[in-house]
Amino acid sequence: METERLIIDSIREADKEDYYINISHDKRVLETFICRYADTLEDFDFSSYPGRQDLFAIRLKETGRLIGIILYFDEKEDSCEIGYGIGSAFWNQGYATEAVGRFLEYLFREKGMRTVYASFFTGNDASRRVMEKCGMSYDHFSEKELTYLGIDRDLTYYAIHRKFITLRDEPELKDAAAEWFNSKWGVPKQAYLDYMTAYLNRETEYGWYLCLNGDRIIGGLGVIENDFHDRKDLTPNVCAVYTEEANRGQGIAGRLLNMVLEDMRSKGISPLYLVTDHTGFYERYGWEFFCMVQGDGEPGMTRMYIHR
Repeated sequence: METERLIIDSIREADKEDYYINISHDKRVLETFICRYADTLEDFDFSSYPGRQDLFAIRLKETGRLIGIILYFDEKEDSCEIGYGIGSAFWNQGYATEAVGRFLEYLFREKGMRTVYASFFTGNDASRRVMEKCGMSYDHFSEKELTYLGIDRDLTYYAIHRKFITLRDEPELKDAAAEWFNSKWGVPKQAYLDYMTAYLNRETEYGWYLCLNGDRIIGGLGVIENDFHDRKDLTPNVCAVYTEEANRGQGIAGRLLNMVLEDMRSKGISPLYLVTDHTGFYERYGWEFFCMVQGDGEPGMTRMYIHR
């Protein structure tokens, strides 16, 4: 798993010192993240961490070094809880939000979760803000749920109910998806139905990607040959990127963009192009301005981005 600045992958034997420094020996982290304190590196029992399937390292891309950890637990049929910790030397730089957002995408998309919970010691506003930025909201309060560091702790639970899918995962949504995209962009519904039918019939691998909240579509995008512009050689194009206004700022569009990039790469389709009037948004997810193009029937030129 990757984000703009981070890699999230398995714990390795070589991570022992970084894990010790940033988690098990960092008393500021251990004030809110439940873990046994290790006084010295020699006393630190690291043996159970490498190879675990539920525990992941959070690494800086530029160094590959572990700066934190993230895990899921209490797994049920379609739900689980997550926990995370970032070394205090790396606080207040947005790393926790970036990692949690990407990890939620993994749990929804790869693990098939529909609901993910997280909890924090009541009063830990920093952790609460991370959860809210990632689209989680208050679920319930648990008084004196556990004792940690000799103190009875209240826990506040947040939850997120999401499902990120391709249209092939749930083809029965085709008509509703075409109607939803039509309502956002004004392109005829039949055009969307034609693109989606070709994808579902495997006439093309250019797909359609949705974010669901329950049974309601709250975000989506597609991939088509050409998004109505004059540079027919710049193909394929990500199109129709949209998130419902009430759900913006929760990382949904970013997760959908990462999802389409990973899916297309797995099929050997790269680079991807995208036309937009926005500046500053797509750059967060690795897109670069490429050139100006002439939109069909448009009086002015439009920005074209590329993801290599």
